[in-house]
This record gives sequence, structure tokens and C-alpha cells, in this order.
Amino acid sequence: MFSPTEGPRVFAAPLGVDFTTALHDGLRKRFEALAPEDVAKVEIFVNTRRMQRRLIELFHSGDALLLPKIRLVTDLGSDVGLNDIPPAVAPLKRRLEVAQLVKGLLAADPTLAAQTAAFDLADSLVALMGEMQGEGVPPDAIAGLDVTDQSGHWQRALSFIQLVQRYFDNDTQLDVEGRQRRVVEAQIERWAGSPPQYPIIVAGSTGSRGATSMFMQSVAKLPQGAVVLPGVDLDLPDAVWDKLDPLDGGEDHPQYRFKAFCDALDIPVNSLKIWHGTMNERADRTALISLSLRPAPVTDQWIKDGPALGDLLAATQDMTLIEAPTPRAEADAIAVQLRQAVEDGETAALITPDRVLTRQVTAALDRWDIVPDDSAGLPLQLTASGRFLRHVAELFCEPLSAESLLVLLRHPLSNSGSSDRGQHNLHTNSLEMELRRNGPPFPTHESLTQWAIATADRHPDRPAWVAWVCDAIMGLNGADQRPLGRIVDQHWRVAENLSAGPRAEGSGEVWLKPAGREALRVMSELRTHADAGGEMTPREYRQLVNSVLSGGEVRDRDKGHPQVLIWGTLEARVQAADIVILAGLNEGTWPEAPTPDPWLNRPLRMQANLLLPERRIGLSAHDYQQAVCAKKVVLSRAIRSDEAETVPSRWVNRLTNLLGGLTAKDGPECLKRMRARGDAFLALAEAIAAPEQTIDPAPRPSPAPPAAARPNQLSVTQIKTLIRDPYAIYARKILKLNSLDPLSQSADAPLRGVIVHEILERFIKDAVDPSDINATEQFMQIADEVLLKHCPWPAARSMWRARVAYFVPHFLAEEQKRQASSTNVDTEMWGELNFPKIGFSLTGTADRIDLSDDGEALIYDYKTGNPPTQKQQKEFDKQLLLEAAMVEKGAFKPLGVTRTKAAVYIGLGSGLKDQDAPLKDTSTEEILTRFESLIAKWMDPSKGYTSRRANETLTFEGDYDHLARYGEWDETNDPVVEDLA
Repeated sequence: MFSPTEGPRVFAAPLGVDFTTALHDGLRKRFEALAPEDVAKVEIFVNTRRMQRRLIELFHSGDALLLPKIRLVTDLGSDVGLNDIPPAVAPLKRRLEVAQLVKGLLAADPTLAAQTAAFDLADSLVALMGEMQGEGVPPDAIAGLDVTDQSGHWQRALSFIQLVQRYFDNDTQLDVEGRQRRVVEAQIERWAGSPPQYPIIVAGSTGSRGATSMFMQSVAKLPQGAVVLPGVDLDLPDAVWDKLDPLDGGEDHPQYRFKAFCDALDIPVNSLKIWHGTMNERADRTALISLSLRPAPVTDQWIKDGPALGDLLAATQDMTLIEAPTPRAEADAIAVQLRQAVEDGETAALITPDRVLTRQVTAALDRWDIVPDDSAGLPLQLTASGRFLRHVAELFCEPLSAESLLVLLRHPLSNSGSSDRGQHNLHTNSLEMELRRNGPPFPTHESLTQWAIATADRHPDRPAWVAWVCDAIMGLNGADQRPLGRIVDQHWRVAENLSAGPRAEGSGEVWLKPAGREALRVMSELRTHADAGGEMTPREYRQLVNSVLSGGEVRDRDKGHPQVLIWGTLEARVQAADIVILAGLNEGTWPEAPTPDPWLNRPLRMQANLLLPERRIGLSAHDYQQAVCAKKVVLSRAIRSDEAETVPSRWVNRLTNLLGGLTAKDGPECLKRMRARGDAFLALAEAIAAPEQTIDPAPRPSPAPPAAARPNQLSVTQIKTLIRDPYAIYARKILKLNSLDPLSQSADAPLRGVIVHEILERFIKDAVDPSDINATEQFMQIADEVLLKHCPWPAARSMWRARVAYFVPHFLAEEQKRQASSTNVDTEMWGELNFPKIGFSLTGTADRIDLSDDGEALIYDYKTGNPPTQKQQKEFDKQLLLEAAMVEKGAFKPLGVTRTKAAVYIGLGSGLKDQDAPLKDTSTEEILTRFESLIAKWMDPSKGYTSRRANETLTFEGDYDHLARYGEWDETNDPVVEDLA
């Protein structure tokens, strides 16, 4: 198949060609000289399964022949003669083993790191160990590094690295990388004694890994061996090739791996033969990109070699540059281009390492019912099964809250094994309304059972349903350490019981469909290797499960559109499409920011002959260089992220700077046209996303219902709302719309007020003597009981207790003065005052009413916030003024008709300031007259209930602002009265 050569046989596929197609065509040409049975002996090693599948498809689409063996390099271990090497340890098992070692070390020396970092440190250690095994670096090489100037950090790092030294012993089961290197070494040794005479070809790999490079070098030296390198830059001068040295920082250049590979074989790069005589159809483009990527310093090279470039207008006529204002705009513009490709009958491939961006593009394509063929699929943790398992794992860590309970019950996999899903949803809806209205924030077996029994007359099956819920998920949280196997079994059992339903057997749908099958595989692997995990706390298990699930991928191969493709950068190296879109071209995304290495910095890695951080950048640069030389290419980036301005990718920056400086070659004009084409897609995407018709903003509402529909009773606290935000009274009293309580209850200001009021009420009713030496202790004992009853959040309970303790001395001192001259009548006293003339009733509940020694009433209202000023009370907050008038009219029956001596807001906030009501400025009769006049005006059918009429602050959030469509208008708009009669 190959002519004899004196040295290694290495071929190059130039930039700008479809590598897999070129490989296939070259093989077809060479197979013409072979007998059919000899073709079947040919072995071809490729680097990805996608390339393997595509190469097989190309052979199937041509003339009939016996297929060669198309394999992955990782398939070597299954060869006869090599399969006696013990299999590699399961990666998850090794991670669990190392995590146990790290936890033990951190327990012995807590100063090294927090226990919560054990799994992250273990994963990093396993990665370092795999790299060392793959690159053939023994532990002795690490221990012998020169650490003269960094001994402090090194001693801490070495204490961790020494943990994994045992895994390098000869009798220890190897990791995947270590076994691959052992297999390659065994194959090389086997070939040395008896080299195969049939053709063996390695194609598509850059040799970036040590074991793979060794294998490629060995194949290149075989009698009929050959290596085909993808995307070799044939435009690089010899002087530039000579600069590609790691000591000079050349490893981040896209062609560095080829230089290193050829140096290892002692052959010059410029002597590589072109595979199958394939020539580059876009030589002008590849030359431009090659010059833009020259290793630093580059400016002098641009000045020298730039004028020698070909026709730049021809080179860039099929290039588009999108500089979107936001990531969302970038995703929309890309989606429009993909949609256009479908319309034109072309295949389009989106290439980016940014998985968030690919999901945004997928969502944007949904408007046209286009599902892209995403090679990476969807991370298992984001699928229905993955989310369901994560929610169940949360039950082991935190007390069951109302929110987490309903999240699980509303999940589509809950009760998926029974036929009464409708009844399940009905019970869940009813339970949600109960929890919103009455709580508790943390449901218990007792509270749920009481609710089920109370509603059993209308729903006889509800107690059985609640019993299933309680049996499945109640009482799972705890902080104790347990063997990992027991936690996994419990997690498995709870997930299946919850998925099956109350009257169904089996496991429901949790393990069905592609996502369920992948989840079953991942959880089965975790169960198999659980013995290696030792004991864990529930929080550690949650962290482990999230990590394990994030490693799974779910892909439906038959679901994606055949013309709309999403590729990872590795897969894009050996595939081609009519249109290639390179997206997310910002620093930190493409190229990705180097992963922090807690063990070895760059100088130490260079000493140890480990991979340098620049290697990943160099591989990303090669991916970019190959893809940007496609027939039609789009370069896309967002100028601003969600947080700040972005920095364009160094490759885009170089390309735009180079074009901008080649004025003699029309470079600026080329750049202008590239941006114009990108702006056109941005404008089209914006036009598509815009509403089809302009919707006029809603007016500021002021509904005017008939008098008969208007409320004839309000409480004293609602009068303030009537004055400041009448629309809220309209919505609540006329439309009968009560605001929906939050599902996730929190320790907010209203709850704090309720708690403080109950504490003070109990203190007064228990007749505690404020002058007693133990008064403070008795007060705090009451506070502790009330806080424990109403505040289930320990942190908030401690903070609120401190606030109560802050005002206790002031309150007791003032209370002594109050009790010295008055006697308490009652707390939380309810009263009602009728106005027959206008057919209206005023109700109210006074926090506390005392009688002075001369028989006059003293009204007190507790305020945990800032009490209203006297001016505010006159115009808006009329609560105490109205209560004083009600007292004098006998509205509070236990008190009778009594003169009001004073009405006071007792301030219990940070200022501890009391505020008197302005009773001296107005008489009771005047208060009632003005109030009756106010209500009479609101009984007028022509008066509208204006939204946000006189709020104290613009930042005030009303319960009915969304109903009033606030935001489409603001306080500067005049209200529009709407007659509802």
C-alpha cells in the first residue's frame, strides 16, 4: 500500500480541507492496488467515535469493498496478546478511594484545607495522578523537584501528593491513563520483535498526550505504517517552525504539537508529504489566518509578510464577524443563521466550548421547531431524571421545607407509575394552597395528616396519599455519617417509591427513556463502587451525587435536525459543514482560562515533564485554525457578558488588528464587510424577536365601580391603604382577590412584628411586674417560647432574640412608669363603630388599652419599625386617631364610653422612640366628621380607586402592582377613571 521509505512515514492534511473525506479518498485511491482480502487487513486508528462512524459511512456510500478495521486508539487493550494486562480501575472507584485518603489527611491536619474541599481536592489529585501515569512521570520525579523558592506551599502540596504514591506500585491496579500507556508500551515491544507487514494508519490525532504520541511514533516507523496529521499549516516559514519551542512559550501555537511530534521522529516538518495530493482550495484564507497566528513577536512579521498575502477580498468574502451586544443577542443571531442554512439546504455547524451559549441557541431555535443535533447532548444533571435524583438527595441534607416538598411532588416523575396522576396533581395543588395560607414552613407528618383528615370528607383518598408522601420522604435529613452503600440504597429506594406512586409497584418512569437509562447506569456504578467511599455525611453525599450526575450525558441521536449541528471543539477537527459558526470567541471562553492547579505551578510542571497550561490553549488554537478555514465561516462573540465588558479572543483580536493594518491590501474594507454581514444577522434576529405589533402600554388604572359594590366596612389599618393605594382596596374588597402568600416562607418583618406583639401581649396578660429584679429573665423566657413557636429558622431566631433583648431594658423602664399611673384593661381588644348615615362600619383591634387613675383611656400600639410622625398620622396613618374616636363612642364594648387621654405608638425599633398621636390638635368629633366625609367621597360612583395614589416611597411594592400593570406606567401618568357601573 505504501512505497518503502528510509524514515518514518508521516503525511499532512492541510488546513481548509474536510479531513475525514480527504482521508477516505486517499484510502480509496491506495486500496486500488490491494487485493480485497488485503484491504480487510488494514487497520485505521482514529481519535473519536464520531470520526469512526463518519469514515464508515463514507465507505458505505462508495463502491463495494471489504472494509478495513476502523478502531479507536483506546481499543488497543482488547488486542490478543495485550488483553493479559489487568483492566484499569473504574474512575469512580479511584475517586472515592482518594477522597477517603484526603478526608483522613484533613482530619489529621485541619489547617491544610476545609473538609468540604475533600472531593474537589481528590478529583484534582486523581487528574494529576492520571496525567503522571499517562506521561510516564514516576513519583520520584515529583519528589525530587527543585522547590528552593516555594518550600512553604510545596510542603503542603507534597503531603497530598504522597497520598497517591501507593497507586504507582507495580502490584496496584492502574488508572485508565496508566493502563493505556502500559498497553502502548507492550504493543511497541511486541512490534519491535515482529513488526506487522500489513498497513496500520493513525489519523486525526495531534499527539498531544504522551502515550498517544508514543503509539503514533511507533506506527510511523512500521514497514507499512503511516500517520496522517490533521490541519497542518503549510504556510509557516521554516524560521517560524524553529521558534515553536516550549522554553520560548511556543506551546500555545496551534502547530506546536506537530513540531514536537516531528522532532521526536527527527524529521523536518516541511518534509511532510500531502495526503492523497489534496490541495487547499482556500489558500488565501489559510495564509491570512496563518500570519495572524504567528508566535510573538508578530508585528514585524505582519509588516514584512502582510503585503505578500493574496487577495484579501476573496479570502474574506465568505467570512462574517458578529459582535453582539449581549450573549442573548449573539444566540439569537446564530439561531437565525442556522435557520437560514436549513432554508438554503446547507448544513451548518455551531462550534463552541460554551455550553450555556449552545443551550441559548437551542432555545432560540425552538421558535421554528428545530432541534439541533448536539454531539454533547444534555448533561444528565439537567434532565428530568437527573434533577429528580438531585432533589431526592437534598432531602438527606436539609429539613423538609414546603418548597422542597412541592418541588418533588410537582416533578413529572413523581407518581409516574400509577394511572391517577390527575388525582396526584389535585392533591398537590390543594396542599400548596394549604401551605401558602397556613404553613407550616417545615411540614411534618403530623401537620400533613391533620390536613388530610380535615379534608377527607371531600377527598376520601387524601389520607392514603398523604401517608404515601410521608412514608416516602419524611424524616430523611440528618448529620450523622453513614456508609456510602447505605446512603446510595436509601437514595435509590426513596427515588423509586416516589416515582412509583402510592398504589403502584416497580419504579415508575425514573429509569426509563434515554435520561433514565443513563441515570440508572450512573447510579448503578455508584452503588457498585460504594464500598470504596467509606462513610459520608449527607452533605458530602449530595456533593458526590451532583458531581457524578454532571459527568453523564444524554443524547437522542434520532431527534436532532440533520442540517443543524452542534459540535465540540475536538469533534470539529475531523468534520466539515457548509457553514461553520465559531461562537463564544472571548478570552476565558475560547480559549478557556487555564484550570487552577493546586499542586504544581508552571516551572515545576516543566521540570517534571508534565503538560504545561499552554498545551490546552495550543489545542484550542488548532481547533480554531482548522475551523476558521472552512468554506463559509462565522466568527461570533458578545461584547458584554451579564456582568462586565468582555475581552475578545486573542485570535479574533489578532485577525482584526492584522486586517486593520493592511490598508494597501484593502484589509480595513474586508473587516468592514465582515462586520456588516454580522450586523445584518443581528438586525434580522432583533426584528424576528420583536413583537409582531406594537402593544400600547396600559394606562394607570382607576376603576370606578357602582356604590352598591363598594365596601361598607374597613378596619382602621386599611384606611391608610385606602388613602395611599386605593386600588389595593378595590382588588381585595371588591374583586375579592387576596394576595397569594409565598410558598417559601421567610423570616420577614411582618412575622417579626407578629412575634413581638405576642411576646408583649403575654407579658402584660401574665401580669409580670416590670420592677421585679427577675423581670428581664421572665420577659426573655416568654420571648424564647414565642420565638420557638413561630420562628423555625435558628439563625433568624438568634438574631431576633438579640433585638428583643436590646429593647427590653427600655421597655421595662417605660412600663414601670405606665403601670404606676394606669391599669391595663385588655390587649388585642376588638371594636366596631357604625355610621348609619353613610351605611358604613369601622372596625379595629387595639394592641393594648389601659385606664389611667382618673378613668381615662390610654391606647398603645407597638411598632417594631419607625412609628409614623404626627404629620403622617394627620394625613395618612389615622389608626390611633380613629381608635381614640372609637373609644369615646363606646366602640370597644368592655371599655364602655370613655374619654381618651392619650394614644401612643411604642417604638421598639432601633431608635426606641415613642410617638404620640396628635389628639391635642383635633377633637374627636372633628376626627369622625372628617372620616365620615372621606368615606362618603369613596361611596361616590364617579370616584376611581387609583393605583399607587400617594405611596410614601416609589420603591414600595404593592400586592396588586402586577394586576395594575405597574411598570407600563409610573406615578407621573394621570389615572384613567373607568366607569364600571
